Amino acid sequence: MDLINHTPFPSIMFRAGIDDNKYAMSVATRVTYDISGNSIQVSEDQQAWAPQYQAVQTKYGFLESDYVYRRGAVDILVMGNAKAPNNSPVPYMEVEVHFNKKRIHRIAIFGNRKWEKTIFGTAISTPEPFTEMPLILENAFGGMADWDGVKLPFQNNPSGKGYYFSKEDSLNNPLPNIEDPNCLIKKWSDQPDPTGVCSTPQLSELHARNNVSFDDQGKVTKYDPKFYNTAFPAMLVDKVIPGDTLDITGMGDQAFSFRIPSCELVMKVSMNERFKEWPMYIEQVGLIVDEQKAFITYRYPINYIVTPMETRTCEIIQK
Repeated sequence: MDLINHTPFPSIMFRAGIDDNKYAMSVATRVTYDISGNSIQVSEDQQAWAPQYQAVQTKYGFLESDYVYRRGAVDILVMGNAKAPNNSPVPYMEVEVHFNKKRIHRIAIFGNRKWEKTIFGTAISTPEPFTEMPLILENAFGGMADWDGVKLPFQNNPSGKGYYFSKEDSLNNPLPNIEDPNCLIKKWSDQPDPTGVCSTPQLSELHARNNVSFDDQGKVTKYDPKFYNTAFPAMLVDKVIPGDTLDITGMGDQAFSFRIPSCELVMKVSMNERFKEWPMYIEQVGLIVDEQKAFITYRYPINYIVTPMETRTCEIIQK
């Protein structure tokens, strides 16, 4: 299957064999926008946030691969820094995400803290005031804990901080800067799920939980394509259409607002003299707040039968 992209927007194709003559295929196309107040314009640079076959590390943190057949919900991804109001240092603040004026996620942001020894055991030090805090996985709960001289990762976020195997190891060492305000760390031994607003690794148990189940023989008994989503669970929505709104507070003196623009993309598949078109749907919305940019990922998946010597093409067309 050859991919022909008639649009200025970067695209990638996923293909996988199902059986001898049946294949699964999908195309992901990403459109990047510049935002200025209420004005939303298609960006001249469409490559900086192009869909990727492999996971990439950006200056705003990790971004998972787009090489999947389909995802089971719409990822809302937010990249940038929490920013104290009026650039005045604060020890604590919150970032909130609203979809169509309804809050879907809230995170607590602390200045740097550590575990201290007291006459009662251990306590959390007073957070240091800060003006900006990167909203990246490294500032969420997780990390590598020492066990008999061996570093063992916290599976849901090996790159984070705050994970310890003993009280002694925790002393004078950091806690995460990003927490769930409804499940704050109280003891050195607490092991909450990491939280945030950015992309998370595909192999994180956060994605497998409730989406994949196995029987005693290891056979899959339940599978939901939400397993392939990369946003934190609270940052998934069922559907996004033009006119929907996203508002982020806590990342600047003013709320960052983005109204989903209309962009009609069609996937046309031709096999010899036969062809069919499908409208591509929104699968991801990414907000790069510090740059006043946003991207939207569109996708459409199909299955098809391979006929020997048949000419097959997939075209992406903007209506």
